[in-house]
Amino acid sequence: MWIAKISGVTDFESAISVDVSPEFAIGAIIDNINEIRAVSKFDARRIFASMENCVTIAEIVPSTIDDIFEIQEICNPDMIQINGLFFNDINTLIAVQSITTIPIIGSIFMDKETLESNILDTDPIKAVQMLDSYVHAININLPLGLNWDSQNKKEKLIKIIYEIKNVVTKPLIIGGGLKTSNIGEITKALSPNAVDISSGVEKIPGIKNPELMQEFLETVYDYKEHLIGV
Repeated sequence: MWIAKISGVTDFESAISVDVSPEFAIGAIIDNINEIRAVSKFDARRIFASMENCVTIAEIVPSTIDDIFEIQEICNPDMIQINGLFFNDINTLIAVQSITTIPIIGSIFMDKETLESNILDTDPIKAVQMLDSYVHAININLPLGLNWDSQNKKEKLIKIIYEIKNVVTKPLIIGGGLKTSNIGEITKALSPNAVDISSGVEKIPGIKNPELMQEFLETVYDYKEHLIGV
């Protein structure tokens, strides 16, 4: 069971600093030309193959189901996270559930201004409820970092997450503006299964900083009683 994922890992040094426990995971963003943290599927394969302890997750924006199978075959990850709009079609969800043999994480992005979901339904609670039946876990990217210092916005986010937790049956992963300084309070307030961080452990955009990663993971571990695990 893992409780924290470092997303957007691009090199061995960053990956190895996470590979200390099965309670942690690395995510490699694969073949995404719009993402500065992207790596090729072959680089992802080499990074994943070197890991001995942590969970490996391929993060992709597929165009077809064949893309999912290709990543599974070439990269051999423990899980695959589907980002983008691929799951905006319920028929695609049904097809993926029917034929994939690897745990799939469905990803929902909430708009930082409107808090609307990017797939299935603009209402994130309804979107999660629709996604829940077809995936092994759900990753929600919401504007935690932007809104946590505002009491009104924070209360709204907490309300949404607890409404989601009331309808979801699969593990819930949260991310979006997390960093070492806020992860403790956010974890206690929301009690997700796991947390997901990317830019919050970078000093230069797109390049992970091992010291920041270690600080974050140590802090998450201190609050692990509030994390159920995936």
